[in-house]
Amino acid sequence: MISTEHAFTWRSRTAFVIITAGATLSLNDFLTFPAMAGQNGGGVFLLFYILFLFILGLPLMMAELMLGRLALSDPAASFQKLSEQYRASVYWKLIGLGSMLAAFLITASLCVMGGRALSYFFKSTLGMFANISIEESSLLFHDFMFDSERMALWLTLFIILLVTISAQELRKGLERICLLLVPLMIFLLACGLILAIYSSEFGNSVKYLLYADFSAFDARTPIVALQRAFYTLVLAVGVMIAFGRYLPRGISIGYSASLVIAIDLLFSIFTGLTINALIFSTGYEPELHNQFAFTILPVVFTHFDSAGLFAAMFYLLITLAALTTTIALMESPITYLQRKFDCSRLRAACLLGCGVWLFGMGVILAQSVWNGSGFTLALFFGDEAVRLVNNAGFDDVLIFFSNHLVQPFVALFTCIFVAWVIPREVSFAELAFTHKIRFEIWNYLIRYITPVLLLIVIIASLGIT
Repeated sequence: MISTEHAFTWRSRTAFVIITAGATLSLNDFLTFPAMAGQNGGGVFLLFYILFLFILGLPLMMAELMLGRLALSDPAASFQKLSEQYRASVYWKLIGLGSMLAAFLITASLCVMGGRALSYFFKSTLGMFANISIEESSLLFHDFMFDSERMALWLTLFIILLVTISAQELRKGLERICLLLVPLMIFLLACGLILAIYSSEFGNSVKYLLYADFSAFDARTPIVALQRAFYTLVLAVGVMIAFGRYLPRGISIGYSASLVIAIDLLFSIFTGLTINALIFSTGYEPELHNQFAFTILPVVFTHFDSAGLFAAMFYLLITLAALTTTIALMESPITYLQRKFDCSRLRAACLLGCGVWLFGMGVILAQSVWNGSGFTLALFFGDEAVRLVNNAGFDDVLIFFSNHLVQPFVALFTCIFVAWVIPREVSFAELAFTHKIRFEIWNYLIRYITPVLLLIVIIASLGIT
């Protein structure tokens, strides 16, 4: 069956920006960013973060969107088509394949988190966290984590929801759902922000997140901000190439990408202000780990009127963030399977969903039945061994290969491809800057600055000092 979705385009620039922003509103906006910013200098961290969003994130996002609109295909075919067109090595297609591998592995991890958030949404709705203590909340969470059957149930439900949406044609599936869910996410965040503003500790939350705290600043702060800026924008995982494929020629890539980054930044800041204010008002301190949202926050919500309602809204927000991101991550692998095996979108989505479920089950078992069992992977250079993964669980190995290894290397080689394989005049015509100086700035960044920053991300991610 030959797909006809190549003729699909986003209905407007507004639709594209909303949908793309939904892909970037990741779980880390809720699980780690509120504490990360405060613990790394508050306003100082934010200044570095904003700087790296626009000198690393923006040039790379524009480059990927441009590749998608030039080639009008999935990432692997895009690199192959353009490398042949400009007489470069055919092996550039491996970069596209690598981006889809990273997307697949990240989707498996996110689906586990999405299933967990979906479970907590229903538990909050049923009032299971009413008058709960820290000890009870922690015990409830750890019992849930070690119950592989319950975890598998919620993973399965989340993946069924994901595949059901992804299997639809783009107009009825990804576009329609994201145009509904992203405004709903913004509405839920606005409700939480109003609650936070009227709490007793909103001023402290503003100070903690936005004021410069040089006592918490050290040499790691810029690197943490750089890593956060790279990973928050779902770059080098095929999303932007896929979305660029459906971007009409009359829509400015640079302006649209800037709007997406601005929305992601504001969402992160408002989320941080909201969560930190609620935490401070109940006497707790923000903590930098993924379990915080499932152990401490259920207790935090009990200190407010209509606690069950606000808890349910929060976990619904996390569930929707996981859903919009995974829908976006699924798009490139689905179109690749359609092209490679000449199958329908439904079959491609189901096959991919089964693969995601298997890897998601690996993550669940690593956190329960296989807990304590680890993998060790090393490279040997004569008598010397460099350990890539040392006694790590399956979930840690998954994160290492997707986030720390494949994704940053794909980003680096994407920069090289766009800067040195795609002719300057082609990029200039496709990006259609109103002033040539803006193109020259982007071209300089993508050739020299962004690759250097990506090398720093790679070195930091691999733990090389």
